[in-house]
Amino acid sequence: MAANKRSSGRVILYTLILFAVLFVLIEVIFSVFFYHQHSPEKLAIVEAGKRLKGMLKGKPGSVNVENQKLVRPDSAEATNKLIAEEIDQSNKFEYEPWVEFKNVDYSGKFVNIQQAFRKTIPDAYFNPQSKDTIDIYFFGGSTIFGFNLSDEETIPSQFVKLYQQKNPSGKSIRVKNFGTPTYYSLQELMLFTNLVFKGNRPDMVVFLDGVNDFWFAKASYYNQSYFSYILRQVFSQDLLTTGKFSFKDTADRMFKDPEDIPLSQFNDTLIAHYFSNIRNAKMMADFAGAKSYFFCQPVPFYKYPNQQKDPICFKDQHTRYDYIYPIIEKRLDTSLNQFFLGNMLQNETGYPFVDGLHYSPTFSKKIVEEMLERIMKDLN
Repeated sequence: MAANKRSSGRVILYTLILFAVLFVLIEVIFSVFFYHQHSPEKLAIVEAGKRLKGMLKGKPGSVNVENQKLVRPDSAEATNKLIAEEIDQSNKFEYEPWVEFKNVDYSGKFVNIQQAFRKTIPDAYFNPQSKDTIDIYFFGGSTIFGFNLSDEETIPSQFVKLYQQKNPSGKSIRVKNFGTPTYYSLQELMLFTNLVFKGNRPDMVVFLDGVNDFWFAKASYYNQSYFSYILRQVFSQDLLTTGKFSFKDTADRMFKDPEDIPLSQFNDTLIAHYFSNIRNAKMMADFAGAKSYFFCQPVPFYKYPNQQKDPICFKDQHTRYDYIYPIIEKRLDTSLNQFFLGNMLQNETGYPFVDGLHYSPTFSKKIVEEMLERIMKDLN
C-alpha cells in the first residue's frame, strides 16, 4: 500500500514538472512572436489567448497604428496600418548556428527580409565617375533593423539617400542591413565573424549599440543571447533535481537590476563586456581589411527632458543608464572611431520614437546625419 502511494506521488510530481516545463516552453515560444509588441499583459500566453479570441470573433490582432500616424502624418492610414501589420507578421526568428537565432525570411510591401538581412531602399548609390564601390555592413539590434519602420525608412536606407545628397560626386557605395531584434554587441560580433569566415569582405562596418547591451542587462552580463537566458530557466537545477518550480515573467526579470550582485559590480561588468566586444569587433574588421565605426546610441531613459511628455516612448526611469552612459562617453576613443550619440535627445520635443523604444523615420535621419559627419572622411 505504501509503495503504491509513493508511486502515485511520483507520478503526480512528474506530471506537475512536465506541465511546468511545457508552460515555460510555450511562454518562451509566444514571447518570440510578441517580442517588442505593445500589450498590457505580462505573459505572452495571455496575449496569445486574447489574440486567438479576437481571431475567433473576426477581429484583427493588436497592432498599434496610432503611433504610426503620429510619426508619419503625411502617409495614408492604410500605409501606416500595413507597415505595422507587416512588422507584426515578420517579427519571428529561427535557429541559426553561432548566433543562436536570426530573422525568418519575409516578403511584404514594406518589410522584406532575406538570408538574415533586411532589404535596404535604396541599397546602393553608383556614381558613374567612381572606379570603386565601398561595401558597408550595418550591425545592431532592432533600431538598426528598423522595427516599426518601412524598408526605405531604416537607418541603412537613409544613410544611402543622405550620402547621395551630400556627396553626389563621391565614391559609389553599397549597403547591407544585418540589424536583428534583441541582438547586442556580442551577437553582432559573432555574426560579423561568421560572415568574414564565410568569405564576406566589406570595406566598412558600422555598429550601433547601447539599448540591448544595457537594457537586456542579464543577457549581456552572462554573455548570452536574450532567448538563451530565458531557456536556461527551463532547465534550472531546482526544477531538475528537486522538482521545485516558481514561474516569474522572464522578460521582466531580464531588465531588472539583480538582487544577488552588487549594483556597481553589475554595471561595471556590463561596461567591460561592451568595450571588450568593441575591441574584438575592431580586431575582426582589421583582419577583414574593413574600416570600423562604433556608435553608442540614444535611449529614452537618458538625458531626454521630454520623456514624460512624449506620448509614445517608454516612461521607465532606468538609472542604470545614468551610471553607465557617462562612463561610456568618457572612455570612448574617437581615434578608434568610437562615438557617443547618447546626448541626442536633449533638445527633442517632437516624436523621436515610433514606439516605446524604436526611432521614428525623422529621428533615424538625424542619427544618420551624425554618422555621416564622422564617416564621410573615409568615404571621400
